[in-house]
Order: sequence, then structure tokens, then C-alpha cells
Amino acid sequence: MSPPAQSQRVLVIKPSSLGDVVSAMPVLHGLRRTFPEAHLAWLVTPGCAGILAGQRGLDEIILFDRRRFGAIARSARASREFVRFCRDLRRRRFHLVLDLQGLFRSGFLAWVTGAAVRVGFAAARELADVFYTHRVVVTAEHTIDRNIELARAVGIDARPDDLVLSVLPEAREAVRAVLSAAGIQLGSYFLVVPGTRWPNKLYPVRHWRAVVTALAASAPVVVVGSPDEERLCAEVVAGFGRGVLNLAGRTTLAQFVALVAAAGCVVCCDSAANFIAPAVGTPFVTLMGPTRPERTGPYGPEGRAIRAELACMGCLRRRCRHATCMQLIRPGEVVAAAREALAVRARLAAEAGVDRPG
Repeated sequence: MSPPAQSQRVLVIKPSSLGDVVSAMPVLHGLRRTFPEAHLAWLVTPGCAGILAGQRGLDEIILFDRRRFGAIARSARASREFVRFCRDLRRRRFHLVLDLQGLFRSGFLAWVTGAAVRVGFAAARELADVFYTHRVVVTAEHTIDRNIELARAVGIDARPDDLVLSVLPEAREAVRAVLSAAGIQLGSYFLVVPGTRWPNKLYPVRHWRAVVTALAASAPVVVVGSPDEERLCAEVVAGFGRGVLNLAGRTTLAQFVALVAAAGCVVCCDSAANFIAPAVGTPFVTLMGPTRPERTGPYGPEGRAIRAELACMGCLRRRCRHATCMQLIRPGEVVAAAREALAVRARLAAEAGVDRPG
């Protein structure tokens, strides 16, 4: 179909998680290309809002605190606040809403806006599709391609190369200062991101330590994670001295993006870093077990997925008593892939005449 004629005010609903929000960036950039004069807003949770701050093309961030509103069945105050939130959302008079989350809550919020055109996935879960005016059947497997396909179905010019995140200048300078104080040049280091939300996607600490040991022999290693992952990162770097820098719990989301952008290579599990790295053009290696590369794996030419071949691969279980799929990924294979990626980054930077990427 053609883009809706009345589209001066557009809302994207993609509240979480961090990687999922990044996966929807092609939709934002496609909207701006299709509607250059429109007011573009994004409904997101407070925990993920930092990734959207300062992004080109986005006019407004609407915070939806699902933890606070999760108590509406038990708290009169929470119920009143939720009603006020819904009224405020409706008063904004959006013309077009894209629900990229596909859950009952996000579908309901799309309906609350009163927008004439409410678009979502036909295969949305929890009966979310009952709230849409347009239900899009998508055939793509990768989550990024699914978002692009949905947008294109309603006339939005979204493209694969629209997976782009802007690096805020102040975040870049903060990262530059921290790395400089540690004697680390931009573009020269391996960025290790051990954390991930699913316990089943975690790479064993002993394997991470083997990877860090080998990588640190040839280049600086920076380890990073959220405040909730400080303990994990501390276990990974315990006993390492100069050449290994632990920044877990010490960066904002914007600084995390800058840290990824300035790295020579990112090594991570299937986590937000797996989406941020291609969005800022950094080579990366993703360790995958219970999730499927064709669905959430590395996107674009900069990434490589490493996995152990097992019959149960891609089970999508959050927990597993064995976690054999992650345990069988050999540290040596991870190290070899990371070193190769760093060498490619260095060669491309040299050919471009750039001494310090990021």
C-alpha cells in the first residue's frame, strides 16, 4: 500500500529490550525518509531510552514505565497514573502508529492513541492484532528484516543499510578520556561483553577468561557490562593486570554505544552488543547457543556467529540444566575470529588513512 496520506504525527512502539530497540532503527530512518516533515515519536521503557537519546530523525521519546504500571490491578494510584498516561497518549493525536513489539500491552497502547492507521504483525502474540487496523504478514526470519518488511508493507522506505546508530559527541569524548587514561588507543582494543539476559546464553566464565588471556597477549582488552553484570565481569577479569580494563557498571548507554563504535572488534553473546556493533560499523563476533543466527544473529558483513553444532541448537529456551551448546564453543575459535576481525578493521582504517576510529 501507499504511505498513509495523513502522517504528520507518527509513533513507533518498541519499548524493549535494548537489542530489539536497536533492531527497529531502520524503521525510524525509513520513516524520516518517507515523511521528512513529520513529527516522529518513540514509546520506550526508561531502561532503554538512553539508546535513543540524540538519534537523528527522532523528535520525541515517550517513556512507558511498565514496572510502575504493572501494579494497576493492585494499586489505585498506579491505575490512576495509567489512565492519565493513556489520556496523554491520545491527546497527542498520532495519525500513524507502528507496533513493532507485538504483545497485548503494546497493541493496546497503539489502540489507545486513536490513530487512524495502526500497523502491527499479523502473527503478533497475546491477541495484540485485535488492536490494529492493518495486520502485516511477514515472511522474513531475521528480526531486523521483519521490522523492515512490516514498514515497507505500508509504504515506508525502510532499508537494511538503515541499521544505524548515532554516537553522541559527549559520549565519544567521555570514552576517549577513559581509554586515554588507561593508555588505550581508539580502534586498537577488543571489547568483551560477557553479559546477556538469558542465563542459557551465557558463555562459561572459565572460557571467557581463556579468551581474554589470549586476546590480551596481542592487544588491549576492555570488558564492559551493566551494573547488574558487574559481578560477572569481575569474575572474568579477576587476576588480570595491565592490558585488561574493566568498565562494567561505569558507562551510560550512550557511552556503551561509543565504546562499541571505538572498538577494533566486539566479542559478545547474543545480546544488545550483537545489534549495536553493526549499527556503528564495528566488526564483531557473536557466540550463539539457544538462539538462532537466522533470527537474531549477526546482521551485515561485519559480524560472524560462532556456535557448536548440536541437535538442540536454537531451542530458544531461557534455561537449561546442561547449557552444552555454550560450553562446547572453543575459546581458541573465538580468539581466532576476533583477531581476524581486528586485523581487518586495522587494515581498512589504514587504507582510509584513519589512525583512530570512533
